[in-house]
Amino acid sequence: MRRNVGVFSLVAGALLVLLGSLLPLYRQTYRLAEQLEFEVTAWNVRTITGPESVGDEFRSSVRYGVPLVVAAALLVLAALFLRNRRFGAVARFLAAGVPMMLIGTTWVVFQVYLRLAEGNRRADPITLTSPGLGLWVLAIACVVALAGGVLVRRVPEPVERAPEPEGPVVYRLPDNEDHEQVS
Repeated sequence: MRRNVGVFSLVAGALLVLLGSLLPLYRQTYRLAEQLEFEVTAWNVRTITGPESVGDEFRSSVRYGVPLVVAAALLVLAALFLRNRRFGAVARFLAAGVPMMLIGTTWVVFQVYLRLAEGNRRADPITLTSPGLGLWVLAIACVVALAGGVLVRRVPEPVERAPEPEGPVVYRLPDNEDHEQVS
């Protein structure tokens, strides 16, 4: 049961990653002569309002989507490998490592957002940056994928131990010389 919930969490995390990469990560508003507003996803930057036509898209130089899609694909691969006993060790390695890759990528996106949001603290900010739904979906995907990685870990079965002896215990050590042994 625990393993099945873990496999489901890995697949759900992968789907959330794909959804989060398509949603806006953050939105920037520039208050100049005219208000200019951008929406940044993992794949592109879209103009919301401004002098250009509404809905104008241009490619971003930073591609957050590539490591996110690779992480989602590896999460699905780990879930598929967990169904087959031959790939158990590889699957557990992927299930433990890929959520860390996903957390790292989400951390980078979050740090970029925080750096851009520092402009919000000025007395008269020219640039306002607000988080988008995609950033929160990626954070939830990290938690779900990490939970899946923990749940698919193999828990060792308890080993039966010999009963503890009652009273004093004396061990006889090997002796090469013919000495009298005291017991």
